[in-house]
Amino acid sequence: MNQLPYNMRLRQAALLLLPLLGTLGIAGCTLQSDAQHSASQAQRARERAAEGNKLATQQTPRGATLTTATLTAAIVGKTLINRYERPPWGKAEPYVLQRYFAPGGMYVVMDTPSAYGQSAGDQDRWRVENDQLCIKGPPNAHRWQCYRMARAADGALQWYVDEPDSPAHQQLTVVTREIVDGPPRK
Repeated sequence: MNQLPYNMRLRQAALLLLPLLGTLGIAGCTLQSDAQHSASQAQRARERAAEGNKLATQQTPRGATLTTATLTAAIVGKTLINRYERPPWGKAEPYVLQRYFAPGGMYVVMDTPSAYGQSAGDQDRWRVENDQLCIKGPPNAHRWQCYRMARAADGALQWYVDEPDSPAHQQLTVVTREIVDGPPRK
């Protein structure tokens, strides 16, 4: 009985598995869990958004930086409205996002068509400190997200990401031109 040495049998087994492994790689399978794959997809989406923010930042003259006092006066008791040609999920229809900064720190978001519904829970909050607007509510209901704000020459409010660990740090992310007194209107 002529048996191959162990290392030769391993080599033969590896050669037999190589085409199968190659097929899995070509088909797009990865050796990641669903959570890892989802996290890497989200990271790529954040990087693409950061590139868009970077381009917008380069093309838009920065307005006058708002201090804690001027920022608070600009938003307290007001609804900031942004109108878009399409919602973030890409369906071809107009999208309106209203953000209300109630006195006392309650933060209310209304959007049409709705991704968030109307948020009005006690957990949705806003605050201004150290010349930053910080929000805990949609789309980030579980953590505070902070922005530096500026007032453009035309009166628009410019939102700049203020998160040192973010690829979008110091990038322009929103420009709000429509500001009305009082809570959002349906």
